Amino acid sequence: MKIKILKLGESAKEIDVADGATVEHVIQSSGFSREHMTVTLNGHPTFDTSPVKDGDVVTMNPHIKGGLIALGKD
Repeated sequence: MKIKILKLGESAKEIDVADGATVEHVIQSSGFSREHMTVTLNGHPTFDTSPVKDGDVVTMNPHIKGGLIALGKD
């Protein structure tokens, strides 16, 4: 089955994986590193053990760290 994998700063890849594959299998097959990445399946948070189906989209984005916003009082 064909799965699309997107990673910030990289070209989109479409890879073939076997029936019963998981998000983890997709990431390993893509050659991308999982380290410091947030992974979504079809735009929703997911686990590496989640199964994928034909046409799914796995997206990998770097962890985002925020800062402090100071709100002034009038």
